[in-house]
Amino acid sequence: MQYEASRAIIALSVLFVLAAAGIFTGFMLSIRNQMSSILSKLSLTIQSIIDRQDSELFPVSEDNLLSKLQEQVLKLSGILRMQKQRYKEESEEVKSLISDIAHQLKTPLANLTIYNGLLMDSGLTTDKRQEFTRILQSQTEKLTWLMDNLIKMSRLESGIITIQTQKHDIGQTVFAAIKQMYPHAEKKNVEIQFSGEQRIELMHDVKWTGEAIVNVLDNAVKYTDEAGVIKVSIHKYELFARIDIEDNGKGIPEHEVSQIFKRFYRGADVTDTHGVGIGLYLARKIITEQGGYIKLSSEWGKGSLFSIFVPVCDSL
Repeated sequence: MQYEASRAIIALSVLFVLAAAGIFTGFMLSIRNQMSSILSKLSLTIQSIIDRQDSELFPVSEDNLLSKLQEQVLKLSGILRMQKQRYKEESEEVKSLISDIAHQLKTPLANLTIYNGLLMDSGLTTDKRQEFTRILQSQTEKLTWLMDNLIKMSRLESGIITIQTQKHDIGQTVFAAIKQMYPHAEKKNVEIQFSGEQRIELMHDVKWTGEAIVNVLDNAVKYTDEAGVIKVSIHKYELFARIDIEDNGKGIPEHEVSQIFKRFYRGADVTDTHGVGIGLYLARKIITEQGGYIKLSSEWGKGSLFSIFVPVCDSL
């Protein structure tokens, strides 16, 4: 009896071990199949990212580690794709800028070469030599002006120069810009009238904001006929201060209003006026960098109104 009991115990033990082994083997196979499925889905997810499809193979409704991992991987993919797109756009922008600069420099450099060659002619009369010398000096001044503005534009666009704001009276900044433009206006007998509220403190970059205002004023002086009037005024609102620069010049055709702030853009009817289409582009770039914006309303033959909006201190 004791022997049979021992055999029964041994048999049960063997059966238990076999059952446990079977369960363990089944469990391991199940885990293996599950891991294989997960790894397969992860592989497909990564492949979808490579193929730019961003497929979601794990249910996003399930708040588990795999769905979170999938979300993070897809988010990382989106970030990398955006960075790649931004670098591509920046690269294209640099190429476009270099091409535009080369195009703008071509004409004055060609003129300098031509008149320099003419001046080397020993048979030139004194009057002709003086005339060519004046033209050469004028072209040199234009080239210097163009280079200065191109450098400002490229440094702003590349981030080499950053806007440094400080609390300052915007009225003083506007008045300084008017003083800078006054000699040019006086040459054309153009009157600049200035009015505005008393002392308005704004966080702004005095130098660059002044540059933007000068560029808008310069545009107004260029396209205002002799004995014209340019009105400059400042108004303060809750969130912005508005600087209005209004002229009674040529005005801008309606179809060109949306184009006027583009780099190197010049209207079809202003080819007789000196300029390369940088000033207004720079002005908007400077104001936008400070959280502001510029609005334009114009009517062909009646003049233009440029409104520069700069954030007041409380809105920053």
